[in-house]
Amino acid sequence: MLDSEKMAKECGYVTTNWGRKRRLPNIQLDLYEFSYSKNNQNFDPLFDDINTSFNNEVPDNIKNKYLKMLDKCYGKEEKDRIKAMATSEGINIKDNGGYIAEAKRQCVNSRIQGSAADQIKIAMILIGTNQRLKELGFRLLLTVHDELIGECPKENIKEVSELFSKLMIEAAKELVIPSKCDLSVSDRWYGEEIKVA
Repeated sequence: MLDSEKMAKECGYVTTNWGRKRRLPNIQLDLYEFSYSKNNQNFDPLFDDINTSFNNEVPDNIKNKYLKMLDKCYGKEEKDRIKAMATSEGINIKDNGGYIAEAKRQCVNSRIQGSAADQIKIAMILIGTNQRLKELGFRLLLTVHDELIGECPKENIKEVSELFSKLMIEAAKELVIPSKCDLSVSDRWYGEEIKVA
């Protein structure tokens, strides 16, 4: 989990075992963003040129003052009170805590679910393009999450089962841990299991 969060914070994305990226830019946001409201132009008519564009950047000393107060908060009501105080002084505070928390939750899930999706797609390609399986009359029918469902003539069950299992394990070769394939053979989906001799 920590490795996934670290990758997301440094890179703005996490990768699956096969290198596919899931972008999570919200994890790199500052917890709070500060800006002046349009009502507080911070314009000094004696020294500022009227054509000068409005600078929306809040000085660090003001940011730090509010950050210290917000860090001591225990609940939403307290945070809202501090944000209201800032608003009365012409400063908007945007709380990115929810976006950051959601990105953190997605870090680990994206790596695990994404790797599983990559693996099953690789298995589908290996199985779907295997010439021997085609010769044995095997047809890939359907995927259900991390399962593949196919059919073949009963007389070819043993050889198809062995080759199918071998190809499913081969699809997982990118993983650093050993992999196995649990195979189930039946006359129909969720039917009584047939023992393969």
